[in-house]
Amino acid sequence: MKTKFLLPYRLKFVGWVLFLLGLFLLGFALITGTEDPDFLSTEVFALAANTIHIGGADTATYFKFIENNIFDEIIELLLIIGGICIAFSKHKNEDEFISKLRLDSLLWATYINYGVLIFSILFIYWLSFFYVLVANMITILLLFIIRFYWVLAKSSKFEVYEN
Repeated sequence: MKTKFLLPYRLKFVGWVLFLLGLFLLGFALITGTEDPDFLSTEVFALAANTIHIGGADTATYFKFIENNIFDEIIELLLIIGGICIAFSKHKNEDEFISKLRLDSLLWATYINYGVLIFSILFIYWLSFFYVLVANMITILLLFIIRFYWVLAKSSKFEVYEN
């Protein structure tokens, strides 16, 4: 079967390496609770950046270089790029059945993802809502990957018992 928009199969392994590295770094950051590593503080170009001052006025910066620690951005990019490579790389034996599983899993993940987002809009506020939005960036990929491989594994076992 000829697919137009799927990535090559070999990127699936690269995706798993990036995704697992991102999960490891995220887990490390959450468990240790330590500050971001100093060596990752650097000047970056910001299209827009808001600084929140406790007890003072917020300051907005546009189109300027700012000092920022890029640890969070590295974790997010590892998770997103890795997740895309895992989710949208061709399967070894890509056929119509796998394409249907892929589409059904993506639809299911989208429904669940936006259901969680709607729930969060209604019941979660302020900085906690920001955390939900950050997590929401990878939730759809994570749900898709889990569902797709779960259904694929179930169907493969079913096929083995059928033959």
